[in-house]
Amino acid sequence: MVLEIKDYNSPYQPTWCPGCGNFGIHMALKKALIELNISPTETFITFDIGCNGNGADTVGTYAFKSLHGRSIAVAIGAHLANRKFTTIATIGDGGCFHEGLDHIVNAIKSNYDITILVHNNQNFALTTGQATVTTPQGKKMYALPEGKPERDIDINTFLMSLKPSFFAKGYSGDLVQLTDIIKKAIKHKGCSVIDISQLCPTYNRECTPEWFNENIIKLDTLEKYSSSSIEDAKNIIEEMSKTKKIYTGIIYANDSIPTFYNRLESRKGILSELSEEVKEYNIKELLKYCN
Repeated sequence: MVLEIKDYNSPYQPTWCPGCGNFGIHMALKKALIELNISPTETFITFDIGCNGNGADTVGTYAFKSLHGRSIAVAIGAHLANRKFTTIATIGDGGCFHEGLDHIVNAIKSNYDITILVHNNQNFALTTGQATVTTPQGKKMYALPEGKPERDIDINTFLMSLKPSFFAKGYSGDLVQLTDIIKKAIKHKGCSVIDISQLCPTYNRECTPEWFNENIIKLDTLEKYSSSSIEDAKNIIEEMSKTKKIYTGIIYANDSIPTFYNRLESRKGILSELSEEVKEYNIKELLKYCN
């Protein structure tokens, strides 16, 4: 079967602002699934409450729109229930690093075999542009006309401190590179995290396509960078902290770290999925104990 973009679309159109980076991210995700020949009926995507969450109605895959910050938690549960699905969590920087902070920590440390796409536009755009932890200190916003007083968090350093098995950075305006990064993330056996710098022309007007073009450096243009080297990864993270430049590509990938499921002694040798085993229970027998 030859898959096409239309196979991953629903009858509904997204309601994003013109120029929103979500258009590019969703197209890259669909192209990645097509090029990997992963059917929509074998794909489960979870969505956060936020602008990215509006995409839940527009995809032709299995989809679930979670509470704010809980997209990753739902993806973990879905993956553990049925590993035959390709499970992808999409979440905004606000949901991920505020309400959902504990979930991304758990996902990385446990190394669940899921892919996490962080739509990072440096603000809570759905609620008209409030500051998140990724919003630079001093940045003026609608809700903070005098500038954000709190310090921002260096999420690159934070995420790498969790020792992820796969960490990458992408840009919503580079469809070709982002598609390739997502493909590699899905193929990776373990928790893959992609922090995607996202255009937001409505509430983050300073970060224009021209600004990104001036501040993005692709890792594959560097002569001696290796994504399998933890030292190279640490050095590039430090470089981003110092210069505020954005290096896009695979920051670090380690395929030797066992996944959560593969570390479960109780599941070794069992070929069935948890979702299949649940079907074998006689619910009537269980319910009689509730009377």
